Amino acid sequence: MKKQHKIRQLMKALTEKKVSHFSMRKSGKRWITRSAIVLALAGGTGLIAVANPSLISTVAHALTLPPGNTQIGSIGSSPVIQTNNNSFASMQPLFDSLIGTQQPDFVVGDTIDGSGGKNVGWHDNTTYAGTAISDANSKINGTSGLSYWSIYYGMGKKDGFQDGDKFNYVGKGQEVAIKNVGTAYNTATKKHVPIGMAIKINDATYYDSTTSTTPRNVFDDGFRLLVAGRNNGGNVTLGYMVSMDGIANPGTGQGSEGGGSGGAGGDTLGAASGIPRSVSTTIQLYDMETGQNLPANSLTAMKVADIDAGQAAGLGSVNQLGYIVSKPTNLTIKNNVLTATGNNTVVEDSNHLSPYSYIALYTGASTFINFDDTNGNQQQGSIVQDLFGNLGPTSPREPLGFIEVDKTTIQYGKDLPNNLYDFQDISFDVLDSTGKKVDTLKLDSSGKSVKSKGLPPGKYTLHETSGKWSSTGQTVLPDFTVEVKAGDTTTAKPKNTAVTGEISIKKSGVESGDAMWNENYTLEGTTFKLTSKTDGKTYTAVIGKESNGEWKTTVKDLPLGTYTIEETKASPGFTNTFEKKEVTLSYKDQHTEIVFGDAKGTNQEVKGENTLKKSDSETGTDQNGKGVLKTAKYAYFHDDDSTGSSPHKKGDPVKWSEKPAPKLLAGEVVHSAIIGGNPVSYGDNVVIDVDDESLTAALGNLAAGKYYSVEVDAGEGYVTDPTKHYFEIKKQDDKTQNIVTPESSSKEQLIKAKITLDKMVTLPDSQGGSGYNGIEFTAEPMEGTVADPVKFVTGVNPNTGDDGYASQELAYGDWKVSETKGVEGYEDVKPVYIHMETDTEKDILTISASYYEDFSKPFSKRTFSLKDSSTSSNPNGEGTVGEVTPELPTISLSTIHFNDNPTPEKVPSIDIEKANDKIPEPGEGNFKDKDNNGGENDRDTPDTALEVESGKTTAIKFRFTNNGTEALTHLTVSDKTIEGKIDVKDIVWTFKGEKLSVNKDGELTTKDGKLLVLQPDEFVTGEGTLPELTDGKLHGDEVTVGGIGVDSGKEVGDSDKWYGKPKEEAPSIDIEKADTKAPEAGEGNHKDKPNNAGENDHDTEDTAKELEENKVTEIFFTTTNNGTEPLTHLKIVDKTIAGKVDVKDIKWTYKGKTLKVNKDGELTTEDGKLLVLNPGETIEGKGTLEGLAAGDIHGDNVSVDGVGVHSGKKVGDDDNWYGKVKPKENPVVKKLADTGAALGQHVWGLLIAFLALISGTTAFIIQKRKKNEE
Repeated sequence: MKKQHKIRQLMKALTEKKVSHFSMRKSGKRWITRSAIVLALAGGTGLIAVANPSLISTVAHALTLPPGNTQIGSIGSSPVIQTNNNSFASMQPLFDSLIGTQQPDFVVGDTIDGSGGKNVGWHDNTTYAGTAISDANSKINGTSGLSYWSIYYGMGKKDGFQDGDKFNYVGKGQEVAIKNVGTAYNTATKKHVPIGMAIKINDATYYDSTTSTTPRNVFDDGFRLLVAGRNNGGNVTLGYMVSMDGIANPGTGQGSEGGGSGGAGGDTLGAASGIPRSVSTTIQLYDMETGQNLPANSLTAMKVADIDAGQAAGLGSVNQLGYIVSKPTNLTIKNNVLTATGNNTVVEDSNHLSPYSYIALYTGASTFINFDDTNGNQQQGSIVQDLFGNLGPTSPREPLGFIEVDKTTIQYGKDLPNNLYDFQDISFDVLDSTGKKVDTLKLDSSGKSVKSKGLPPGKYTLHETSGKWSSTGQTVLPDFTVEVKAGDTTTAKPKNTAVTGEISIKKSGVESGDAMWNENYTLEGTTFKLTSKTDGKTYTAVIGKESNGEWKTTVKDLPLGTYTIEETKASPGFTNTFEKKEVTLSYKDQHTEIVFGDAKGTNQEVKGENTLKKSDSETGTDQNGKGVLKTAKYAYFHDDDSTGSSPHKKGDPVKWSEKPAPKLLAGEVVHSAIIGGNPVSYGDNVVIDVDDESLTAALGNLAAGKYYSVEVDAGEGYVTDPTKHYFEIKKQDDKTQNIVTPESSSKEQLIKAKITLDKMVTLPDSQGGSGYNGIEFTAEPMEGTVADPVKFVTGVNPNTGDDGYASQELAYGDWKVSETKGVEGYEDVKPVYIHMETDTEKDILTISASYYEDFSKPFSKRTFSLKDSSTSSNPNGEGTVGEVTPELPTISLSTIHFNDNPTPEKVPSIDIEKANDKIPEPGEGNFKDKDNNGGENDRDTPDTALEVESGKTTAIKFRFTNNGTEALTHLTVSDKTIEGKIDVKDIVWTFKGEKLSVNKDGELTTKDGKLLVLQPDEFVTGEGTLPELTDGKLHGDEVTVGGIGVDSGKEVGDSDKWYGKPKEEAPSIDIEKADTKAPEAGEGNHKDKPNNAGENDHDTEDTAKELEENKVTEIFFTTTNNGTEPLTHLKIVDKTIAGKVDVKDIKWTYKGKTLKVNKDGELTTEDGKLLVLNPGETIEGKGTLEGLAAGDIHGDNVSVDGVGVHSGKKVGDDDNWYGKVKPKENPVVKKLADTGAALGQHVWGLLIAFLALISGTTAFIIQKRKKNEE
């Protein structure tokens, strides 16, 4: 209802104020209307948003323009070109220049390519479906639609629209179509297709009154556009008017358009007409045959004409190739849009480019067009566009291409060596696809031709010709094809072969010959310089890959002449030993290649070495903690691929058997190791254990190549260094044969143990307690561990917020953790001993905490698996809490909880212990300990006495400990023999590493003479020596200690006994005899069974060694003291027991020295003293058995006797050995005599042999029995 009311108000305003004539202006179209009231009442406002490209003052790309054309500016990145010649007939070169190298799928309006093409415009068959202007009134419905006279005065009178021209009413987004506006050339099919034009209305604005300065949106106000189309001299002319539907035509205002005088005589039919300000449309070209839009990759030339004064005629900015304006022109670039100046209204177009027209070349079949009357409200009745139309013979077309030739020779390029070679007598004929010659290109002295004339895109054949082939020095090329692309110049670069000579050169290696060790030892790359004595030019030749077992290079394409050949660069790994040569190349004909002999030579291979230095990442080569650097092992690997005579792949281990064989320079060869708990055999792989002193591993005699070493097994306490230590054996020059690479440095990371303490202060009677801060613990390295002390100071636990927390890392080793700053009124906790050890056979690391200095009875313990360089888990890792790796080189213990209890009453107490080996832990002391309370080394009773080895002393160790709660002084200690007559001697007492003294009262004092004060838990150690128990009797001694409490004055004491006895000795001896090597000892003492020593023993005649006839045999003897008592008065005798040949020249040796025999037949040393053979020691003997005849047998018995040094007991043993030579075989009688004589002879022979065997066996048994009875 409100809208109808507003319309009625507008109608009233229009009838109250009538316009009797129309406003005039010199140029432009004026149309007076009164519609602002309608829009104001309706509340509608709006402006069309037109997107114009920004003005760019520089040319976006280099553009070559034909003469007579000048770039005067740019719209966006597209150039605006002003042409001096406005005739369409002369514009084709400018079109081609702007088209450039475009490769369109379709060329719109192409009248040049193919046949039957039409420009885009209004042709005889062009149609626009709609209503004729003469029939406009039939489309009026009340106040909707414009009357005939409104259209006549709005655009017909001055813009040339006729009664028969058609029109349509359209809304926003709607489109109209004009069919058969021309053709488009399909560059793929080479055919033209008919096209149509769709005009889509994007938006429009207008003024609603003669006085309005603010344009309004046509469609937002509910109005329509009238779109008329007509043929204007072949141009597609579009006229646009605003139909203010719903606003009645007042009957006046259909004034003259443009400069004409306003005329009355209109009617009041239909709607009022608005004053158009702008029209925005999209022009889309489409294929009439398929109905599909032409593709975006289409080339289009659009002429835009009838641009009236003040109108801005803008196109879409995308893909514009350029704009062409006339000279002179009434168009200027304003706000990045071509805008008309002056006072004229344009109603026609001509056969040349007018000042109010321009041509736009762009890629695309769709473009945005916006006509905007920038002069504002001039009471214009319509907006008219003239599009496309007549361009004369000029049209867009496929870009032309060109051909040029740039000829060279294969051998020399363009630099011809002498006057036997020339380009100037060569030409190329250009043939099209039909074989027709379309151009000829002649070469100049540089081998280049001029550019051909413009050629349509396609394939062309080049045919080489010459009238003087002999002077060119070249061979003729076969015809070849080139492809001409639109807008491109195709350069053909043929290469001809010149007539040349060849020279071959051969090389080999000194050690490797033609079979190189690896690819780093190739002869490939050997470089030679060839110098022409004819023209002074030099050439370089390089030996390539091996071919047919030879390292050879053939220098080709050499000009004729005489050459000297010298080696300028030896290949990798070789020195230069090639002698200078001279070769002459003589011309024969253009087909012959001349080869002159072989130049041969050998070079010495280059090798190298590398040294790796091992160190701790923190302490260098100094010991860190309890870590051991000297057992680190490194494996060596190749870091390149090789297919030579010693092939390998990258990552393969270096092997000792490679060519050349690596040489160990420092360290020890490793054959096997335990890696991550797994036994690993390295076999032929190079693995080196670093040198114990220098901590280096060095490897030499390595072939040139890339290598790396990596640690595979770390020393105890360390994780492996995962770093690959790369080095390269690389030739330095042609003289150096051994390359010493830079020293590699491997930094070892020590395993650290994270120790966490939780300190509590306990209330009396264990009523409770609390964490306590500021308490200090000190971890001190124990013997064998090298490190600085580490302090723990308790504080707040960052995770729980509780007090009493401290955490530090300790180096791998053994540590004593003591409370060094406690809480007043509370006793300090006892020291804790942290122990770390590695089972190197299983790669298991154990960390424990104990209250005992020997780490026994741990109260906390964890085990960890070591991986070393292994990629698999440790098979011994079951039950471990984690793995120690280079990425996580840390172990830990469970949190150690300490309680400081209130200080108890001080009680004096002392304990002393005595042992022969490891010092036992303190007992109860105060004369309360039971016998042998200290364990297996305590030996407090005769029954548990230590068996002392004969001839050896025994170290006796003491320790007395203040195991009370009160400090002790006036300390006395003494040791008294209680069994036997041999005393423990040279006892030395030490306290905290310092030797103690004894004052005149027998009390222990420190080095400053003060009485020793022994605090609770402190101890004193002592060590003495028990001499050899030469009396052979039981020994016992008792040590006693006494002291007085510093505060209480109470006396305390303790004692401990220790017993030792001589070890019971059993004399025994064994002798063995064999023919190839000294056998191992048997049981001896005449108890061994025959042949007890194995296959070489031959103790019986049945097992006699089969000897070769008349060949000497060496006999070996071994006499062993296999008892527990030293032996002397040793006699060894060898007797022949079978046969007549003795073992002669027997020599006896002891520890490598020859023994003598005294007058009693006893063995003595070189100084004449009787030999004493200790348990486990041996006497070696060697003699010679002369050769035996065929059928002979030999047997001998060796015996040994001796006497125990201490017991005087006699012992002895003996051993036999037999050898024999087979009898010669008699001829075999194959046929028995009739009389039986031959058979009888065989029977008697067998009987005699049997009797001999029985006799020999009986004799042997009797001799053996007699010997045993002795």
